[in-house]
Amino acid sequence: MLPDVQQLLGALARTPSLICTVSRDGAVSELFLDDDPRKVEFSGTWATVEFAQWHIHVDLSTIVRMRFDEVPSHTDSMSAYVSFDDAEGKAVLRFYFPHPSHTYRTYTAEELALFGRFRERYEVETSN
Repeated sequence: MLPDVQQLLGALARTPSLICTVSRDGAVSELFLDDDPRKVEFSGTWATVEFAQWHIHVDLSTIVRMRFDEVPSHTDSMSAYVSFDDAEGKAVLRFYFPHPSHTYRTYTAEELALFGRFRERYEVETSN
């Protein structure tokens, strides 16, 4: 599972305009992928993702499932994302394909196509 997590995380971190959320114990950080990452590194079970204004360190051994989802969000919008979930089903990281608030609450055909390409490539590989 670890190589699949690393491959998908690396690809997502290098995709501009996504939003990465880090959620733990009642707190959520929204991290915008507005430029190229300075660093995407893996060492053992740990990952480091670094951009100009922020960085994260994540123990990938806590991730037991990678989930692609499209769900209603807020009042009248939808969210498409990839979630890296722990054993309790809680998201450790999520990558939103740009959040609808950036596109006036609806996704463009191009944004949905990008999500679809990730889903097609990685969901099939990781569901085995």
